Formats: sequence, C-alpha cells, structure tokens
Amino acid sequence: MSLTNSRDDVDGRREIQQHAQKSRDYNKERERRRKLKRSRVPIGWTYISPAPSRCHSLSHLAMRPAVSVSEVRESDTIKQTILKSTTTSPEEDDRNDDKQPQHECGSLSMQIPNWGSVEPFAQFKLSMNAEKYRMLEYFVFRHFPAVTRSDMSVLSRRSTLPPSNRALQFVRNALNEELHTLALLAVASARMKYVDRTYFAQADLPEQLADAALRLTRAYLAQGRPITQQLITSILFLWAVESYRRNWDGVRIHGNMIMYLTNTFLGGFQTLDLDLRRMLWIADRFQAAATQTPPLIEDRWETDELSHQQRVSATAAVRGKGREVMGGGLTNQQVGESVLFTPKFQGLLDKVLDLCCVIQCHWIGVPEDTTMPDRDWALARAWSIADELIAFKDDSAPSSRGRRSLNDHSRRLQDCVRLALIAWLAFVPASAFYAPTSKDKSAPTVRATIDARPLRNRLGSILQNHLKQAPSEKEQVLLFWVAAVGAVVSELVENQEWFGVKFQSTARKLNIFTWRDFVPVNERFLLLQYLQPGNLSKLSWLLQRAVYAETRDCLSQQDEGDKTSEI
Repeated sequence: MSLTNSRDDVDGRREIQQHAQKSRDYNKERERRRKLKRSRVPIGWTYISPAPSRCHSLSHLAMRPAVSVSEVRESDTIKQTILKSTTTSPEEDDRNDDKQPQHECGSLSMQIPNWGSVEPFAQFKLSMNAEKYRMLEYFVFRHFPAVTRSDMSVLSRRSTLPPSNRALQFVRNALNEELHTLALLAVASARMKYVDRTYFAQADLPEQLADAALRLTRAYLAQGRPITQQLITSILFLWAVESYRRNWDGVRIHGNMIMYLTNTFLGGFQTLDLDLRRMLWIADRFQAAATQTPPLIEDRWETDELSHQQRVSATAAVRGKGREVMGGGLTNQQVGESVLFTPKFQGLLDKVLDLCCVIQCHWIGVPEDTTMPDRDWALARAWSIADELIAFKDDSAPSSRGRRSLNDHSRRLQDCVRLALIAWLAFVPASAFYAPTSKDKSAPTVRATIDARPLRNRLGSILQNHLKQAPSEKEQVLLFWVAAVGAVVSELVENQEWFGVKFQSTARKLNIFTWRDFVPVNERFLLLQYLQPGNLSKLSWLLQRAVYAETRDCLSQQDEGDKTSEI
C-alpha cells in the first residue's frame, strides 16, 4: 500500500467508501421494506392476491349470507397462511418483496376482527388496501355508534337491528358507487384523525378523500342524476369532515344544500330513514351548539318536563349527599336598579335549573329510583333546552314595564349568560355518567367542542363597558363564572388564552387563588369540573397563577379589536 497522497490513492479510497456506503444503504432499505410490509397488514388481515379487486355487482350482499363449508375451509387456509407468514425469515421476506409489484395495492381478505363479526366486503369499485379496510372497520364499530348515539334508547327505541348490522348496510350501499365510497372513507378517516388522533402514512389523507368526493358530488349534481337518500348521506359525510376540521362555513354550505335537496326532492326531513335522520339531527345540533347559531332542522325529540314531585325528590337527594343544588346564583335578582333577567328568559332558565338538578344527582352518584328521571331523559332534555336557548329571542319592550324592564347593559348580560348556558349544555352528553362508559375499545367516542367566539365577543363588549362604569359585585362574580366556562369549553387556543386571562384577572380582584376558594362560586352557578376530565386541573392551574395577573383589563386594546356586531 502506498504511503503517498497520490491522485490514484485518493480515488481508490473514495471508491471503497462509496461501495461501503452503498452496501449500508442497501441493508437499511431492505430492513425498511421488511418492516413496512409487516406494518401494512394489521392483525386480522392477510394478502391473498397482488392484483386489484374486480368490479362486480353487490346485489348478492343485500342479505346476510350463511356460512358455508367452503368458506370455513378458506378461512382455515388463510389462518395457516398467517401462521406461515409469521415464521418466515427476513431473507424470505426480502425475496417476496422483490417478487411483488411495488405500486400495487393488494386485495385483502378479512379475518374475524377484534371487535366482532363483520362480513367480508369482497367487491369494490375502488382498489382496497389494509388502510381502507381499517377505515371501514372503524366506521362500523366506532363512527356509526357515536354519530347516532346508539347507546341512547330514547334515540334508538324504534331500531330493531343492532348498530353493527345497520352500519354494515350503510357500507354496502356506499360500495355501489365511487362517490359514496370516497365520502364514507373520508368521514371515517377524518374522525380517526381529529377525534381518536390516529396517524396515517399520508397526513392529509382525509382531506384528499373529501376533496375527491366533493368533485364527484358536483359532477353528479351537474349531470342531473336522481336525488337519493344515499346522495344525502354522502353530503352529510362531507359535512361531518368539515365539522371535524372546524370549518364552520363549509359545514353551513353542506347543511343548506342537504336541506334544499331534502325539502325539494325527497319530501322533507321526516321522509328520511331513521338512522339518516338521527345522524343529520345530531350533526345539526353539534354545529348549532359549536357556533351558537340556530339549527337548520326544526324537528325535536320532545321530552316531558320535570314534575314538582321529581324536583323535590332530586333536591332532597342532592342535599342528602351534603351538597347544595347548583344554579342558585342564576335566580332573578336585581343588579343595581334593574333586574338581571326578563320574565321570559327566567321561565326558560327555570327549565335549565330543573334539568341541572337531575344532572347533579347523576354526577355525584345518587342511587337511581323510580322517581328520578334516567340518563336518556337528561340527555334528550339537554338537547331540547339547548334548542330553546339557541332560538331564544326576547321581544319585550325595554321601557314599558317599569322595574321589570332591562336596560341595554342588562340585555347584553342576559345574552352572555344565554351563550354560556349553551356552551355548558353542549358538553353534558360527553360528560361524566352520560358518555359511553364501556372500557371496550368498540365503545363510541363522544367528544364535544365549542367555538366560543360569540361568547367571547359578548363578554368582551361587557368588559369594555366596565372601563367606564364599575360593575357590582354580583355582576363581577357572574362574569367570573362565565370566563371560567369559556376557558374550559373553548376549542381554539386563542380563545382559551383570552378567557384564561379574563378569569385570572377577575380571580385576583376577588382574591380567589385556590380551587377551594372557587368552589362556592362554582356551586352558586353550574358545576364545571364534571364536564371534562381535565377541567379541575386546568382551573386550579389558572387560579394558582392568578396572583400574577393584571388587576385592570390588560387586554383592553385587544378587546377593541375583537369587538364585532352584537348577536
């Protein structure tokens, strides 16, 4: 070996290094391909053919087929294939990788999944892979029960089939056309991404599926093809995708299109299938509560009001647990020279307090008896009262009844309370005791969300008025609770921070720095710690740091920029 630094020696060393680097890169790529191949196939699935599935008629899937002997033998053969695949060496995996096409999505045969029995969907308009099968499985066992609240008997009392069978029928209907298949895959993947926090190899997969489905929907309508309930279902799925993305303008556009097509071509909301009506109604209530705007669908699931005897029993049960009934601070009292609420709003508020008394019994573990309304009544009643709060309009003249009239400031204060109650009620279906309690992973995931922008605008305008006129202590405590509501229910980070600053500023003025100090305020209005698991920790953290907050409204300039037209 030469000891010189000649050109030939340098070139020789460079070639050796390049060859060694190529060898290392090859080994890394082979290991990566082996891991990727195994990660593509979750438990319960196995490759049976590298070719895409052919397009066949789905008429034979209309009825549930009986299990034949040949299917059992085929299942045993596939299970043996799985056992063999788990014992192959990395070298055999690499040889198999080299034999298979690199850009083909394999057709999959479904084994018995972990969550129950699902018939195989063997024919598709689209080429299917493991990821798409996973979306279909998710739709059947997680998405459909959640968006229809199948755990509530008050909404499913007329359904004779279990939720999984009804969801399978939705899937079969969607597989007849590419538009409907893409819409179903889009809504399932969007919920997996935004609710269950599932990661995809392609991060924007739900958005791409939704865009493709939207293009096909526009083409479908432009061609003048028949308006069917399946088309309404697909548009509803696109609505849900925009809802998960918090694109409320897109939600409103899809909702208006659904209502137009339903009323014009299908005879109205009541002519739709029960499951489609339930999905559409719950989605509409979700967006109405999130944006605090009137719902598109006027139909309601009516519930009976709480009787006087039930109210007395619920109140006694709460006090028997050593607690005070929440909501006492919302009774109609005077603030300065004017009353806090109008008689019309006070009547609606009495319904809210009756419901909250029953909810408190459920939250603190009062044993159920025949005199106490059950879980389903409370949930349906919460939706019904939220509808009334959203649609509430006070038409009483401001100066025609003397002491019972409200000035302009009191009207803004009443509307602020109305928006806070809408936000509070929106979280009741997902709160303790009312969300699905099963620990099994097939239990539907229920999650509430609130934009809280209208509440922020209303509260900001009231706080701006406090710069000119000091508020009373009663009003200050009420707005303190409203700021706490906004801090724990707002979905947007900027709104959370805004409400948090207002909450801390008022806490310092009132010398409230611990959760124990905040408990009387919390019980005086409506309890917040049960709405979400992390509310207690979040409010405690804000209170502990309230000592460093500004006692004046430090964001007055920002509030000026945030002011919008009154709601």
